[in-house]
Amino acid sequence: MKLRAISIDDDPTSILMVKQLADKTENLELVNTYQDAVKGAAGIILDKPDVLFLDIEMPEFNGIEIMRSLMKPPKIIVISGNPNFKDKALELNAVTFISKPPEEGEFKRAVDKVRDIFNQELANA
Repeated sequence: MKLRAISIDDDPTSILMVKQLADKTENLELVNTYQDAVKGAAGIILDKPDVLFLDIEMPEFNGIEIMRSLMKPPKIIVISGNPNFKDKALELNAVTFISKPPEEGEFKRAVDKVRDIFNQELANA
């Protein structure tokens, strides 16, 4: 199963890193990226991703607010430079938390964790 993903992060370097890591990850397609959190939140509805790579600290609309606003969220992998947000992200049902800059092994383990959740959901359906 190929997972569709989007990334929302106001930092262009972080977006580029996620894109490069996604390109190296089997059966993962990064279908869109957003540097604007408001446009990114709309993109979740439009792009219908399986996976959302989400930063927390962004102007106007932060990642925690995005997570709280979603009625049917995709699987969320939080990628943040601030480890103080880890507990809150996990409390809001993020699959996992990755510290910036993301490392390839950690990124792939996070995607595998999402894939395992989807496989479990399919098995239980």
